[in-house]
Amino acid sequence: MTLQPPNFDELVGDDLDPRERDRLHRVHELLLVAGPPPDFTAEHEVPAATATVHALPRRSRGAIALLAAAIAVLVFALGYLSGTRSDDPGTFEVVGMTGVGTAREASARLEIFDVDEFGNWPMLLEAKGLRPLPDGRLYELWLTKDGNLAEPCGRFAAEKDGVTVIPLNAPYRLDEYDDWVVVKQGSDAPLLTT
Repeated sequence: MTLQPPNFDELVGDDLDPRERDRLHRVHELLLVAGPPPDFTAEHEVPAATATVHALPRRSRGAIALLAAAIAVLVFALGYLSGTRSDDPGTFEVVGMTGVGTAREASARLEIFDVDEFGNWPMLLEAKGLRPLPDGRLYELWLTKDGNLAEPCGRFAAEKDGVTVIPLNAPYRLDEYDDWVVVKQGSDAPLLTT
């Protein structure tokens, strides 16, 4: 019985790009000329490589198990810490302020947050007992040095109920200053001081 070579058109069909069909047809013809591969005989077989397997001593297996457990705990801890980390700044310091002069009944709490990547100290001032000023004037928070106003940290208007909570900012090296004060805009007389 004579085997007929496979029909090229039956193998590839007729929906090919003409260039691709020509390329495949040339390969098909080369395979027909080359013929089938010779039968594989046992004399050409390459013997399988043999290897000796050595079991680890019990002590090594225990050390490996301990190392794997330690790595698992470390990965868990890192995942926990990164998952609970907040983008909100932490509190660096809380400064209490007391009223003086005409505002001796007033008080404030200045929460200074951790310095940001640009060197700014975000803050939150909660003042009690300051009333709105006439003519739209504002209060100002200042850093002092040697008893004098040194650097401004923001202006704010007081709420009618006397409780004002306002975010502010200090873009300075805080360790270069002595205290904090709140004054009326355009004045250097402290109303609140640390």
